[in-house]
Amino acid sequence: MALIEKVRGQGRSPALPATTACEQERLAAVRAAAQPAPAAPPQNPAEKAGANWDRFNAEWISPLSKAGLALLGLVAGFLVLGRLLVLLPKIAGARKSPADRALLALTGLAFILFGSCLIVLAPEWNANAIEGKSFGQMAAGALLAFLGSVVLAVYLSSRLRLTLDVRDTKGETSKVDVSQIGALLHELGADAPRGLEVPEGADVTALADNAMPVSFTNKVLAAVQKLVVSIFGVTPWRVVVSSSNEDSMTVSMARNGASVGAVTIDRNELQLADGQSKKPGTDAKATTPTTTNSAAELELHKMAAAYILVTLAKKHHGFDGLCGATDWRSLGLHYVATTDTTMADERAKRLLGAAVDHDAGNMLAEVALQHALFRESTDKETIKTYADWLLGMANEIRNDIDRRAKSAAGYTPLLYRIELTFLSMVLNLPPDSSAFLQLQRPGREIAGNLVRKLEPSRRLNVPGPWAYAMRLDAALAYRDLDETSPEKAVQHSDLHTAALASIAPRTAYNAACSIARRRGEAAVEEVKGRLRYALRDPGLTAWARKDPELAVLRKNPDFLQFLGVTPRQDFWKLEAFEPYEKQLRKAGIARPRDLYAHEVGQSDISAYLQVNPLVIKRLSRLATFVRRAEAVPSWEATKSAQKFRVEVIGALLQYGIERPEEIPYADTTSVDESFVKRLRNTIEERVLIAPDAAPLKEWLRQLKKTPPETPAVQPSTGSVE
Repeated sequence: MALIEKVRGQGRSPALPATTACEQERLAAVRAAAQPAPAAPPQNPAEKAGANWDRFNAEWISPLSKAGLALLGLVAGFLVLGRLLVLLPKIAGARKSPADRALLALTGLAFILFGSCLIVLAPEWNANAIEGKSFGQMAAGALLAFLGSVVLAVYLSSRLRLTLDVRDTKGETSKVDVSQIGALLHELGADAPRGLEVPEGADVTALADNAMPVSFTNKVLAAVQKLVVSIFGVTPWRVVVSSSNEDSMTVSMARNGASVGAVTIDRNELQLADGQSKKPGTDAKATTPTTTNSAAELELHKMAAAYILVTLAKKHHGFDGLCGATDWRSLGLHYVATTDTTMADERAKRLLGAAVDHDAGNMLAEVALQHALFRESTDKETIKTYADWLLGMANEIRNDIDRRAKSAAGYTPLLYRIELTFLSMVLNLPPDSSAFLQLQRPGREIAGNLVRKLEPSRRLNVPGPWAYAMRLDAALAYRDLDETSPEKAVQHSDLHTAALASIAPRTAYNAACSIARRRGEAAVEEVKGRLRYALRDPGLTAWARKDPELAVLRKNPDFLQFLGVTPRQDFWKLEAFEPYEKQLRKAGIARPRDLYAHEVGQSDISAYLQVNPLVIKRLSRLATFVRRAEAVPSWEATKSAQKFRVEVIGALLQYGIERPEEIPYADTTSVDESFVKRLRNTIEERVLIAPDAAPLKEWLRQLKKTPPETPAVQPSTGSVE
């Protein structure tokens, strides 16, 4: 071995053994590794952003681009799952505010997207790791995406969208009725507030235009729409209205396939079928069975719209404009009473009273009822009581809004109406009365606040034209309630000038009242100029004939004639004679008093007029009544009642009195005062004015004293040809 080692050693270079040949280099490397690495040069923000983007691209973008179709498929699948979960019962849960629904939508979509990404990227992130870790991340992603589907389903199921199906008595869908109820529902739940003093319908605007989706008529577009809507365009609400007969219908509502409620609407049970439906001035000839049936059907449709709206309000936010109404019958009756302009006043009052009975919390109906009962009162005490009620109601609502007990968006329009009506009632009080002086200051403050709060620059809860009309009325009231002289009053002068020049009927009427209040009879021509624009509205015409603010001007006969306040002077215009006037005049009977039964045979007149002989007999008897009325002397004590004699005879005939001897007496010498009062009320209902009680009482006494005529001395008037 020594010999071999000796031989091998001869061929080697004189160096260190193999185990120690690189010892120095190794030790140097160890010392270098033990020392801290030198700090890298600092990166600027651009370099940092580039590095972060490279890392994000490597960890997210590149893997997702490789699995793009898989990611889209997962997202679409979880979206469809969310759509299918809508069908679960009661998944919509409690009412949700718009902010809550927006949060649900964003959260659901974020969970689905992030969970799907996690499922796709987990294998890429853990390519070299153990298999269990990748599976766990994929399971977590699937769970997160599923939760996103559930959250999205809650959002979709709580949408305020509905479909409407209206069926006739045969069970077939009526497109006309669908359109009508849809329009009524939109008017009740989406239109801007209507009515300056009385809320017409509700002040709800929650039903946007997309609440009831429009359907295409084109078959291809309709098929595409149906496919898209079936997946993404969820319409949770389905309403079916079925007509039972002309007086009743049923309404059923379902949400996400589950029944929410159903009701039978019967006009008889709701007392809609009772009472006079038209105002006395409505043309009776225009009222046919067809129009009557249409009016009855329209009332049923309004009640159906009210039921739908109240049911939606129980499940969705944004219906504060109902102002406390929770009973569909109350809302519906108020809707019917305040939107039918031809309805008789007494029937409207009865329906509004029933609305308050059904729901005492319905402030819309309460305000409308008070308005119907007291707005046109001319009694000072009644005006004061109503004004106090309005002021108390306005203060209550304003305080509740300030402490957020009531929604400003829902109750502000009602508050403005109450305040505007309060101003009108204050101005109806006599200017020198203690009641007016007591309410003058709060009235002036309210008028000023209305002018300021309804400025276009402010955020309004009411439509622009509605607000501008209110500002004009408030500016007039502010000036009328201002204690300074008109020459010194400069605040809101621009609005006041615009109001005085307005040709809008309501504003023109208020301007006329303002002029009359400040300048009296001296401004009668200017008042008439404003009223020429205002009296195009029949309601304002009737009110002008008894408005306390125009009382001074109504003492002027020319002004009364301008208002059309003239009692009938022609006995032909009595209801008993008017239908036969034309034919009787042709027969030579110029006046009702000329109809004598003994001169012309009643059978001849009956044949000529083609009426029952009993009718002619009654006309002859009434002609005698007319002759005795014309014979009453025009004394000073009866002069003011004399011009009302046609109206007095007409009122007596309404009470079934066809002879002076039938006039009721309190004693042997004087007419019953209660009867005189009733007679005056009847005349006033017709022509809005009536003779004073004392002259009327004396005129009736003179009428009863007028001796019956002697037929033999009456002049001949000719015969019927």
